Order: sequence, then C-alpha cells, then structure tokens
Amino acid sequence: MGFYLRQFNGGLPGEKSVALLHGAGTSSSPASVATASKNFMGYWVKNSATSGDNRGMYLRQYLAGAGGGGEALRVFSTVSDVAAGTVHGAHISLNFGTSGTVTGTGAAVRATLHIPATALSSNVTMASVYAEIWSDAATSDPGGSTKLSYFYVNNGGNATGGADVDDDVVLFDIQGHTIATGNMVAASATETNYSHSVKVRVNSTLYYMMLASAEG
Repeated sequence: MGFYLRQFNGGLPGEKSVALLHGAGTSSSPASVATASKNFMGYWVKNSATSGDNRGMYLRQYLAGAGGGGEALRVFSTVSDVAAGTVHGAHISLNFGTSGTVTGTGAAVRATLHIPATALSSNVTMASVYAEIWSDAATSDPGGSTKLSYFYVNNGGNATGGADVDDDVVLFDIQGHTIATGNMVAASATETNYSHSVKVRVNSTLYYMMLASAEG
C-alpha cells in the first residue's frame, strides 16, 4: 500500500496529493522552508562492489495504455517572482576521488534512444537528446541573455588542466557512421568564405567543421 507524507510546514491533515507512493506538498501549497543551503531530499550512498552495474537510484515506468504518455522522471525548477541567482532544471555531475579513474567510458550524462524492432509511425520526432527553448508567451524575450544557446560548451576549472583539455577535446565524437554521399557524414569540397573550423572526430579520423565568414 502506498502512503502520503503530509507537508511538514503548515500542511493540512488529510490533504490529498497526486503522488501514489510518497510525497510532500502540492502545487498550490508546497513544502516550504526559508533556510539556505538545504536539500529537501538527501541520499549519500556507497557501494564497494568490484563488478556489476551499481546505481544510486533506479527508476523505470512502463506505459501500458495505448495513447498514454509521460516520463519516468520529470524535473522542474521554477523561479518564482524574484530575480534568482544561478538556477538549473537539473545538474548532473561525474567526478573522481584523488586516485579515482575509469577504464571504460566516463560520461556525466548518457542518453540512449532505443529504436524498437518494428517500424515506427511516420512523421514522428526521434532524438537521443532533445534540446528545446520554450517561449511561454508572446512577450517572451531573451533580453540581455546574450549567451542564449541550445548547447553551452565551457572548458572550466583549473586553467592548466583546462589548457590540456583544450589540446585534446573535440566538439563532437561521431562513431558508427560511414562516410558516404547521402549519409550523415559526406565528403565535400572546400568552399570559399570559410575562415575558421571546429575540430570533430569521425570514428578515428579528425575532421574540421568549416565556419563561414559570410552567409551563402
């Protein structure tokens, strides 16, 4: 049987929620504190196993109703009517201890899109990463947001380490694609107006995305 955790700061006894298993507060009466640097939920876990896929949390939802939809996880940060500082919808990190390392793949975020063993419907949008900027109203205006972008690439941290990263990093690492006419990567002759390039890797070969100094 599921249970509901009542809002701890002024919640009404018997207050109902859409949460089936557990939760606190509602959209109109959220659980609230005014103390800085606090987490509403905090789990610090440690696994010393030397094999296996060990996870801090595993969440899976099965959608079994035709026409139904949704997410296994929906995360939403809302800036109320204030000028907030730095805000993220979600901040996910992979870091290492002093002698920690990896022998395979290390990724802060891994997004895997599974293509089913059947033909999908036509005119559907499929993407392993869906980057979207949503304008809430006709008055939506980035204003002074001069760094508005779909992807923000930053080489941060220690300057010396960052310089070493700058020597090695590529903007895109493309694997599993064959270079051929009509494919995602195709050969092309160098055009005029191109004054700069961005390094990318296709399989094991480095290429350079051309950047034009003028349109056309």
